[in-house]
Amino acid sequence: MQFMTPGKPTFNSTIIFSLFILCIIAGSCAGSAPRYTQPNYPLKHPVQKDGAIQAHFKRARITVDVFPQSGEGFIDLAVRISHEPKQWAKLEKWNGNRKLQVGRKINVPYDYLNTSYRLKAIKQLFPQDKLTSIGWEHVVTYRGETMWFIADVFSGEGEQYPIIQKASKKKEGQAISIGEKITIPVSILSGEFSEDLPEHPDLTFSRDEKGQLFAEYKLKRGEALYSAVVIRFTGRIEHKDVNSMADKILRVNGLSDPRKIPTGKKIKIPFEDLSDDFASEGAPDKVVSVQRERKSSRIYVILDAGHGGADPGTMENGLTEDEYAYDIVARTKQELEKKGVTVFLTVSDPNDGLTPRNKSTLINGKKERLNTSPSWKITDGRVSVNLRVYLVNSIYQRLLKQGVKPKNIYLISIHLDSLHPNIRGAMVYYPNADMRNGQFKTSGSLYRRFQESRGKKILFKAADNRRAASYSYDFSRELIRVFKKKRMPVHKVRPIRPFVYRNNRKWTPAIVRYSKVPNSVLLEVVNMSNSKDLALLKNYRFRQKTAQAITQAIL
Repeated sequence: MQFMTPGKPTFNSTIIFSLFILCIIAGSCAGSAPRYTQPNYPLKHPVQKDGAIQAHFKRARITVDVFPQSGEGFIDLAVRISHEPKQWAKLEKWNGNRKLQVGRKINVPYDYLNTSYRLKAIKQLFPQDKLTSIGWEHVVTYRGETMWFIADVFSGEGEQYPIIQKASKKKEGQAISIGEKITIPVSILSGEFSEDLPEHPDLTFSRDEKGQLFAEYKLKRGEALYSAVVIRFTGRIEHKDVNSMADKILRVNGLSDPRKIPTGKKIKIPFEDLSDDFASEGAPDKVVSVQRERKSSRIYVILDAGHGGADPGTMENGLTEDEYAYDIVARTKQELEKKGVTVFLTVSDPNDGLTPRNKSTLINGKKERLNTSPSWKITDGRVSVNLRVYLVNSIYQRLLKQGVKPKNIYLISIHLDSLHPNIRGAMVYYPNADMRNGQFKTSGSLYRRFQESRGKKILFKAADNRRAASYSYDFSRELIRVFKKKRMPVHKVRPIRPFVYRNNRKWTPAIVRYSKVPNSVLLEVVNMSNSKDLALLKNYRFRQKTAQAITQAIL
């Protein structure tokens, strides 16, 4: 990933930052997110574009008083102010489980707000702050502000405070004073404060005569119900889930044929069927730009080839996912090691070794083994996933003991999807902070056989979960950027996701969900159910290109 050097902005970056300052002053900005569109159901007092708030700073923490407007329920209020509207029940809790009253404040955490309201809170608390050509200029305003607090708010990661200290010409431990100007370099500036703001779906909201809330999307020319509505807004991507949700949406809208929906038709989506992250388009609470190590000798990568042994994964036209995933891993290992990167593998294949196979048809040998201590022939898919979690954590802990910096360690799990055949290209999963339990632990005599899992329990802290989500999302964006630059197919709709829905339940692959590695992603290279993707996969040159793209994204 390329970053601009502080103090040496390009001409284009200066213009972009200047335009963004004007956007903030004006109170709106095309592409800022999430945007709230006024609902068209009756309200005594229309929802204003910028609702009143009162921001507070206390003990290095920001909270914000929000005020319900006439006609709003908890869901309506969440849609207006939050980056996670599906978590509207939190508002009810913060309101003391009382009914909403117009004008009676509800104090909410800063992180619950969407980008628009976060910027309003920052502007209210720190009116002298501004965006410059080299980053964000923050003026210390309150007693109790620390470098950690400033880094956490403006970069999304408190641990990046040394970079801010250096940019502000401050020494470690040196106190900061009210009125002092602190520079947050553009290279680590959170997406909320940079020009690269995510876009919110173009939705409006309405209620029917029974009071049920719907999101509405106006279908554009050339768009299909499956991709533009179901896959984008409901989080369903697998064949049967997409078809089931499409049928429901057709019934709700009184339609029968998805191929005959006219351009401009407003499609109603029941609010309860929206993906929990529809407003943020899959981004984490805080979008961090990580300053990554580019010296290859300091980079450590754990490569995981999905499935294997008795678990072939997706099967399409006699081809199995595990063989092609393993071939891509072997190629990626070669590419990385040529650059000086240290690579660890979770899976080995005694039949094929580590030599890439320049063939279109790869025979399923069913001999893959996990590189645990002792090694284990893969005979059970569920056990295999659990052991991989332990193995990855063991490698990570070993590297930390050797003094390796956490942000220099990567986990990349290679898979090949089996989705609705209309979907093409690569998709990346990253760990969702809210979907992790406090610990990962398995039971059974089998796990006592291996050094990595024997008596082991993996614990997760909330701060580590948030960091993993932010770091992994940042790396996911770089992966997709490189794929696009190399003109490799990627999902047209939301190629980066923290979860999808399977049988109406949220699901994240366990290998990244329970990985403690800060940069953890599962890369679905292609959709084997799509004929064009399958043809690409069979071409060994494409598999080599994939390995080169992964290497480029890291280095």
